[in-house]
Amino acid sequence: MKKSVFSFLLLSSMFFGLIFWGCEDDETKTWDVDSDPVLNLKAEEIHSRQGRTIRIEGTVSDEVGIKKINLNIDDWYLNRDIEISTNDSLVTAYDLWYDFKVPADAPDQGHTINVTVYNMGDRSVSRTVEVFMDGDFEAPSMDVQSPVNGLTLAPEGEIPVDIHALLSDTRQLGYFVAKESTINYYDSISFMGTGKVAHEYQATATLPAELGEYNFEFILADSAGNMVSESRLVKASFDFDKLYLADVATDEELTSDLFGVPMLISKTAPYNFEAKYYSEAPGTEVKFVAQTTSFAPHCYGLDPDDPDKLINDPQNALPIILDEKGYYRITLDLENLTYDVETYVPDDWYFEPKMENPDDDTYIENEYVGKLGIVGSGFPEYPDQNWATWAAIEFERDPENNYRFYKTLDMEGNVQFIFQPEHPWGWWPEPFWRFDRSVDPEKTVLKGGDNVNMDVPERTTYKVTFDSHLNRAKVVPVN
Repeated sequence: MKKSVFSFLLLSSMFFGLIFWGCEDDETKTWDVDSDPVLNLKAEEIHSRQGRTIRIEGTVSDEVGIKKINLNIDDWYLNRDIEISTNDSLVTAYDLWYDFKVPADAPDQGHTINVTVYNMGDRSVSRTVEVFMDGDFEAPSMDVQSPVNGLTLAPEGEIPVDIHALLSDTRQLGYFVAKESTINYYDSISFMGTGKVAHEYQATATLPAELGEYNFEFILADSAGNMVSESRLVKASFDFDKLYLADVATDEELTSDLFGVPMLISKTAPYNFEAKYYSEAPGTEVKFVAQTTSFAPHCYGLDPDDPDKLINDPQNALPIILDEKGYYRITLDLENLTYDVETYVPDDWYFEPKMENPDDDTYIENEYVGKLGIVGSGFPEYPDQNWATWAAIEFERDPENNYRFYKTLDMEGNVQFIFQPEHPWGWWPEPFWRFDRSVDPEKTVLKGGDNVNMDVPERTTYKVTFDSHLNRAKVVPVN
């Protein structure tokens, strides 16, 4: 009996001893380490602002194994351990990538984040990341006043091209570049260290006396690296690709619209153009320009010394006066500087709604085409209009002209739209009109094209005008 008890106790002691020895060996395992881990930070200086997310980024390595990474800044209540390796799973290389939002109440001063790496032998290395509350996240502003895009100049000799740009930034300008590779034109200015927030750039580039197209590029960066760029096409030619009708009097009116002013007209042959235009009132004055943002350098109107002829002179050209209300056809020959004006009455198809009662038992989808309207987004007065045909913003139709439609409304933010008939059940009946291109469109496209896409930074009231006969639309501010 005693022998049995003793044997049981002996075996039990050996069993528990083995268990205890195994656990002790695993938990107290030591690492023979004679080197520190390696920590390389992508940036040891970050410029940010309150409420923005910053990223601590870098690479960590250790030949034995990375145990953990600690990120610490007491002022922001950050003390984070990132566990990497265990005795059973060793990691010798690790990409650090940690995002953290700067507290909204962080003072406008420098802040230090400590980054510490421990290896499996508990040897460590530390680095610091300095965070400054002076981040610049707004792009600089660049207003290239000349040359205007699409400028065409006659290559009768070497052609001087005046370059004029207004540059500004809310904090500090960095650098500016103007270049055109075809003529090896390159000019740059560095503003670093000057503290300048505004600069007026003026220079002249010279084109050769030969036909050609030249693409000028302009790049502006601020001291934080935020960048904007623009390009301008300048043509050396005796013939214009495009010509526009301007029924406004100032450069400001040419540029304050969202699109449609001036109005693109048709090219019928070299040097020859035809404008179809609707005069909304007697006495409308029109001129013709070869660029969209200015009356200079090419503006065609009546020659003050010979009103039967045209003159290309932005200072002295007189407008062509349309005496009556209605449609006009104006033909221009820019080589011989002649023109002709005549009235006409359109006889083509115009839009008519077909509005059978949609509750009728005999109702068929394609039988109902509601009144024409605007369908899209970016209209704060019409919260239900978010690409909903059942909530189309109805046009006002000109009571004296079945081709003309109007609507005055507010726009804000990213504004997109097409011209689409209303439908009470949310279907998309034909006909509809989109545009020849989404940005700065020049004409509408029946049952095709792209949705217009514009940015309106602040809420503004505009008048939308659409003429289905001319296939032209414009959006202008309402004062």
